[in-house]
Amino acid sequence: MKISFFGAAQTVTGSRFIIEYNNQRVMIDCGLFQGIKEMRNHNWEPFVQAQNIDSLVLTHAHIDHSGYIPKLVREGFKGKIFCTESTKALCEILLPDSGRLQEEDARFANMTKHSHHDPALPLYTEMDAIASLRFFHSVSSHQWHELLPGLRFQLLRAGHILGSSLVQISAQVDDKQKLITFSGDIGNGRSLVIKDPEIIKETDVLVLESTYGDRVQSHKDPQESFAQVILKVLGRGGTLIIPAFALGRTQEIIHIIHCLEETGRIPIFPVYLDSPMASSVTNVYSKINGDIKLHHGETEPVQFTTKNFRIVSKSEESMMLCMDQAPKIVISAAGMLTGGRVMHHLKAQLPRLESGVLFVGYQAEGTKGLLLKNGFKTIRIHHREIQVEAEIFSIDSLSAHADSNDLVHWVNRMEKKPSQTFLVHGEGNALRTLKYRLSNEAGLQNIDIPTHGQSFDL
Repeated sequence: MKISFFGAAQTVTGSRFIIEYNNQRVMIDCGLFQGIKEMRNHNWEPFVQAQNIDSLVLTHAHIDHSGYIPKLVREGFKGKIFCTESTKALCEILLPDSGRLQEEDARFANMTKHSHHDPALPLYTEMDAIASLRFFHSVSSHQWHELLPGLRFQLLRAGHILGSSLVQISAQVDDKQKLITFSGDIGNGRSLVIKDPEIIKETDVLVLESTYGDRVQSHKDPQESFAQVILKVLGRGGTLIIPAFALGRTQEIIHIIHCLEETGRIPIFPVYLDSPMASSVTNVYSKINGDIKLHHGETEPVQFTTKNFRIVSKSEESMMLCMDQAPKIVISAAGMLTGGRVMHHLKAQLPRLESGVLFVGYQAEGTKGLLLKNGFKTIRIHHREIQVEAEIFSIDSLSAHADSNDLVHWVNRMEKKPSQTFLVHGEGNALRTLKYRLSNEAGLQNIDIPTHGQSFDL
């Protein structure tokens, strides 16, 4: 039996792992590489014969874990894709949208002639993504399901986003069962919406994420910070723009505002959700709520609405909202200001002293979000220089990832520690720091940091 790492190896993106067992192959995650061009170029590289993969198990729906599936299917994959019901429902939203973006990128490249290829082609299309959905099969968590003769898997809650799972593979090896655990992305147990990650009793092999392996996050309750920002901006008659990722972060924000209204810490203001994808995702969160926490310990799960909540569907409605100067909260995508409807709201509100922009997530290098967060006084939007008079705020305690302390604590709670550990989904210092801590604080002895394409015997 062998494991190979074709993504998320010394980087935080492109999660793709393959287990070879009795001349058959099972893939765990099938994600897109995202970020700088050098990283995105990996999406075009051949890494395995698609028709030689027998089945695929998904940890969760984020594009860096699922976004390569349409290309894999187009290239000949015909096996089953196993995941939770929530992950299947979310992929039905995210993958077609990813295909649309691929087509838009190709059209833009052909228009500007900046591609080395003529014509530039999309990695896959919206129709490719829709065609791939027929291979998805949702399965129950906490039950063993057969992949191949001698190879089974089960899904356990990872606490990262709705439907996110730890994947455990049980393999028959020399009359013994070998247990391999893939963490996917693990939550930190501080979400106001998603239940905590489950603790596993044992595993022989652990493939562990290390996104924040060198960092400790703030444990401050974000509700007080939200209340202060909302009262300050709307109290002076401004509009508060919250750029937010459609999956996970948006739903957390809506719930926070709901709680602040319910406890009387803020007055009731109009709250607009101006993102078609975020609206669709929120609908899934409302309907499939097995991972959702109960509201204040009651029997009903958390609700994703506010007392004056309005969904903006049509682009014409969005443009009219941009012209509205009344006090309000607008939640819109994209979270790093890489495009989308939020850019039109920023054009309207950034020049206003009364208004504000609240960042609630990581801002990558080279994004307009980072420029604003770092205090730039002008920003270019849609070929126009926009003066920044609005106040810029940031709340850094809403991460959906476990930090370094959380990861060490999660491993330490196992009754039987892994004899072999692979650290993935992290960059250099995060990987090295977590390896050091797991060795010294959790007693793990055999820890590897795989390189791209590297294989190991299990």
